[in-house]
Amino acid sequence: MLAFLAGCVESFEPGTEVFEDALVIESTITDEMGRQEVVLSRAFRFEEFVPEPEQGAKVMVVDDSGNEFAFEETTAGRYTSNVDFAAEQGRSYQLLITTSSGDEYASEQVVAPERFPIGEISAGATEENGGGIDIFVDYEPSQAAKYFRYKYEETYKIIAPDWNSQMLAFEGPVLVLKARILDEKTCFNTNLSQNININNPRLTTSNSVPRFSVRFIQKDNYIISHRYSILVKQLVLTEASYNYFEQLQEANEGDDVFSPSQPGFFRGNVFSVNKPEENVLGFFHVASISSERLFFDYVDFYPEEALPPYVDKCFPFVPPLEPNEEEPSIGELMDANAIRYHSITATGKFAVVPRVCGDCTVLGSTEIPEFWEE
Repeated sequence: MLAFLAGCVESFEPGTEVFEDALVIESTITDEMGRQEVVLSRAFRFEEFVPEPEQGAKVMVVDDSGNEFAFEETTAGRYTSNVDFAAEQGRSYQLLITTSSGDEYASEQVVAPERFPIGEISAGATEENGGGIDIFVDYEPSQAAKYFRYKYEETYKIIAPDWNSQMLAFEGPVLVLKARILDEKTCFNTNLSQNININNPRLTTSNSVPRFSVRFIQKDNYIISHRYSILVKQLVLTEASYNYFEQLQEANEGDDVFSPSQPGFFRGNVFSVNKPEENVLGFFHVASISSERLFFDYVDFYPEEALPPYVDKCFPFVPPLEPNEEEPSIGELMDANAIRYHSITATGKFAVVPRVCGDCTVLGSTEIPEFWEE
């Protein structure tokens, strides 16, 4: 009976029963001089996972003095201003969009908030959350700004643990060792923050949060094995922008698709001009921005401990010289660029490791960033 019941259970694949096609706007114009961006896409079904870019639109930002800043589509759905410009404190800005189908959209007027310089960035080891490095931004009691969002760019050094100055190569049918041409021992990689990290210091009774965590890195994360740098960007938001991000943050807190508290549509500050009843997703933000960079090494916090584990265990192995049905030959692995030379065994055979263990370019680039400091 149990076997019969188990055989009758059908797998459930979640899908979308009711779907409304809607324009999605992502844009934050800042007071940092440069090419500003607007990203347009269409809402997508739960089971589709990837949004469809809105292409061929006319995009423009207009300020309260009548200055117009046109945008052009640089990649599918991503629009970049034709000229460098920066939002000016106290001046209001409006986003105007006309899609390729002729539908018109406009944002509310958004006033650029007051600029507030970012405080000192600091890092410290903690045993909370399994242990790791917490990165903070410090506040001053005299601060006047009310609403903050934090983004970061983290860059870290990668050292291939089994890099070797020699490489395998075929000279005719014979496998030999040669001097390695490329130096693929040390690389660098950069990641951008993906989460919504906001803070409202005025919610505290003292009107000041001494320090606010912008990034926590687990102690066993390989990205802090050697030298690590983080550029923290502080965006001063309008109250409306903060409230919007707060709703997004609450909606993204739960990752259970069966949660009884599924978020519905929450309106941003962009609307349809010719179809007032149409729902539009997203928000046109105007923010002031300041940034600060921090460097540290793993040994600064854990001088007596082993480095975090690498992304691969890097066990050397000896592939067969000739192809067989059980495993690929060393030549096949070399053709697939899947291995790097490690050593010669006591029996005179070539031992190799997965490419990532002897070639850091799997994880990053050998180009040293301009800002890098040792």
